[in-house]
Amino acid sequence: MNRLISIPLLLATCALCFVAGYRLGKESQPPAAVASETIVAEAPIQQLTDTGALPHVTAEPSQEEPVSEPVNPLALRAEETVQTFFDKNERPLVAEILEVQADSLQVRRQIDGAELELPVNMLSAEDQAFAAYLWKNQPKKSSSAAPIQSNEDMIWDELFK
Repeated sequence: MNRLISIPLLLATCALCFVAGYRLGKESQPPAAVASETIVAEAPIQQLTDTGALPHVTAEPSQEEPVSEPVNPLALRAEETVQTFFDKNERPLVAEILEVQADSLQVRRQIDGAELELPVNMLSAEDQAFAAYLWKNQPKKSSSAAPIQSNEDMIWDELFK
């Protein structure tokens, strides 16, 4: 009879502890979105200018200054010679990009210098977006090779050498 009462009592105690811990945790930490909005609303906005104004003085931006466009983070990353790639399981690979293809990257691993073909679909979502950016923005190969001649052109060239 003692065992029969102790099991439900233990389960009820565990449930109450879980609910109490959940409520205490939820009350002690404000949601991240609310906290960040509060910080942004309370933060003083200061602008520094090249005119030598003191940092505590807020200067109005002049209409003559050109507005710079935001820099694409993928473009900044593409400027680096050595990249750290992550697969879908967050395992890192530090390598130098040798060649970009639509579905893979030819890389040289930094640890041992081995050249590998890295399938894009094995990479994390961020690295897949980076590979797509590289593929889209790679320099177009110029057709500096001689144009392919048809059989008629080759015969014509042979006749009139």
